Amino acid sequence: MPAWIDALRRLWRARRERPGPDAAFWETVERTIPYSANIPPAARERVRRLAARFLATKTFYGAHGLPITDALAGNIAWQAALVAHRTGLGIYDDFVGVIVYPEPFRVRRRFADEIGLVHEFDDELYGETWDGGPIIVSWGTDEEEGVQVVLHEFAHRLDLADGALDGVPPLPPSLPRARWESVMETALQRLQDELDTGKSPPLDPYAEEGPEEFFPVATETFFTEPAALAAWDPALFEALAEVYALRPGPMVDFSCKTA
Repeated sequence: MPAWIDALRRLWRARRERPGPDAAFWETVERTIPYSANIPPAARERVRRLAARFLATKTFYGAHGLPITDALAGNIAWQAALVAHRTGLGIYDDFVGVIVYPEPFRVRRRFADEIGLVHEFDDELYGETWDGGPIIVSWGTDEEEGVQVVLHEFAHRLDLADGALDGVPPLPPSLPRARWESVMETALQRLQDELDTGKSPPLDPYAEEGPEEFFPVATETFFTEPAALAAWDPALFEALAEVYALRPGPMVDFSCKTA
């Protein structure tokens, strides 16, 4: 058995024996998440409940000696719960925990080109999500950057709920797949066009890699800069509001119901 799996299991057993976090704990955690004020109060209450369950059932392993503090684990759990606000935590049933690196990490890649030559290179990553495996994130010294990485990777996990990393998360009945794909394709094309002409859209340019990266990057912007996203593409904002069953930011009413 790999050492990290054994470590995660031991941490999981120890964490289950601890009392659940109280409101004061979550208030402290929310102060470490710059965009938490964008989340309406009713949604924050549900997020806290889901986050407490996440802490009780998942483990956190600090790579390269990174200490996993209660605040760090709570921060990650809160964001994982936010992504699961509509669906519930069942989307995370296939993995046992989170590995946190103190900085971006390197993985060895191999691929064969069109004529069969095999190439190897080191790829520097901020986070990685495996189907059936742990979520891996790097925290670094920039708290806001760490927050963005966590949102991104858990949005990947939401996307993977149906087994395919294709930019299509579990959709509510109100949002047919055809409409979702149309909204995503239109927004992705607009992003690519604006980047090509030197404009500065609110989404990180990494989103133009394809639907599988557009969705998590759009999720980041939806929660962290909701007004900018709503102004840039109202249809995209509305579609994401249905995906997550909430509307972040004070510039819209909070009419979406929680699951």
